[in-house]
Amino acid sequence: MIEQNNTKINDSNGLSPEGLGELRPDKGPLYAKIAILVLLMLLCVGFGYLISVKSASRKLALLEEENSLLRAKIELYDATVDSIHSMLDSLGLKSEGKSNPALYRGGASMEMEHSRDPKLKIKMENTERKLVGILQVLEPSMPENLIRTEPEEVLSGDIPSIYPTFGRISDAWGTRIHPITNNLEFHYGLDIANEIGTPIYATAAGVVISAEYESGYGKRILVDHGNGYRSMYAHLYSSRVKAGDVVTKGQIIALMGNSGLSTGPHLHYEVHFNERKLNPANFLNRVDRYALR
Repeated sequence: MIEQNNTKINDSNGLSPEGLGELRPDKGPLYAKIAILVLLMLLCVGFGYLISVKSASRKLALLEEENSLLRAKIELYDATVDSIHSMLDSLGLKSEGKSNPALYRGGASMEMEHSRDPKLKIKMENTERKLVGILQVLEPSMPENLIRTEPEEVLSGDIPSIYPTFGRISDAWGTRIHPITNNLEFHYGLDIANEIGTPIYATAAGVVISAEYESGYGKRILVDHGNGYRSMYAHLYSSRVKAGDVVTKGQIIALMGNSGLSTGPHLHYEVHFNERKLNPANFLNRVDRYALR
């Protein structure tokens, strides 16, 4: 009787040899492994997304920088065109012609057609229309010797012919009220504004006559190009040349600054011929191998 009772008790507790073989394994470690795997996958996805965001940010920054430089160039061209328009009007020549701008388009226009900034495209198209009108006025009266200039005369590089720096034309040639003295005076040069440290380029090959500090002009450089031509660069931050140095067209000779009598960072640029100051706008972007770079 006692043995039978013991057997029943063991069977009721599920501790028989047959019951021991049916115990379930512990699944805790498996769930932990799955959780770690999912966490690693999420980290990989997050890291990849972070890299893509940083890459997109860099591309956007580069695009904004390119648009900023392009906008500055267009503003410079537009200001020059407006200056030419004013000169034509003062001579009694009206530039009102409206022909197909595509006939006069060059590389800059082709690039603007694919620009993602519609404001830049509109600005460039307006500048092109102004140029077309100027060409229509000038072409019929252009001197024969200017139309048929020999290549060696154009390629000599002795005459200032390229922009001395990049930036915005802040003051043109002509009568003005001085921004500091408030006196009415004639401005014998061209002012181009930009940030301190912007490169300044020699507008023609020549020899540096002086690189020194002068009251009013601040740090300035005077370059002799021969045949009576000289160019002057003022309000510099620093000079990269000294008196007696030979420079080539397009060479960086200084950095833009704010020295002397100045209200902000800019370059004051002058062109002289036989010791007489000329309007620098008449010498910008002459058609030569340097201006087409």
